[in-house]
Amino acid sequence: MDFLRRHMRVIFIITIVGFFAGIFVGFGSYLFGNVASLDTVISINKSKVPLALYNTLYTNTLSQIQNASTGTITQEQISQIKARTVESLVQDEIFYQQSKDYKIIVSDIELRSNIENSPMFSENGVFSGRIYFNFLRNINMTPKDYEGLIRKQIAIQKMKNILIASVKITNSEFGLMRQLNPNLDANDYAQYKVNRVLNEWYVNILRNSKVNVNEELIR
Repeated sequence: MDFLRRHMRVIFIITIVGFFAGIFVGFGSYLFGNVASLDTVISINKSKVPLALYNTLYTNTLSQIQNASTGTITQEQISQIKARTVESLVQDEIFYQQSKDYKIIVSDIELRSNIENSPMFSENGVFSGRIYFNFLRNINMTPKDYEGLIRKQIAIQKMKNILIASVKITNSEFGLMRQLNPNLDANDYAQYKVNRVLNEWYVNILRNSKVNVNEELIR
């Protein structure tokens, strides 16, 4: 938790699917192949994050930033990327743990729809079992394990959606904000309030969670 206290900024949580879907594109063999280390880099309550997963996300992010940058990545930027990687892993795990506390269920129909509608497995606009099973072979993962991961991803999004649905904005509230800022857009204010509510909820859960970061492994 000390690592997060030193590095954590205000986290505006937006309503997107969890980062797990992107892990497998180009990095599947790294994560699920011959992994050099299975050391735990982060523990969140009773859950453990392996070093291989952290390295995958960090490498992916660093590569994207390097490709988009015209200059040299500084040591400060690298430290920021490492901190954001830790934050992302902790955040998604906390959301998933809370989804279990809320008894959120992901049905087989939801799971099947998610996979069959994924562009990753589409051929001419139609789901391709051949592409799907080739993908699983490439990442050395069984359908059961992969589908379990997708269930987790869907549960996280459901948890976020429950919180978002609880956010209400009255006409009087927005009117007051417009008095302070006449150019304020209703959609922008709605997104701001959603982010604020989600952030406050997350920070409160984080404060009551047991999080340990093995800083030696991420230096």
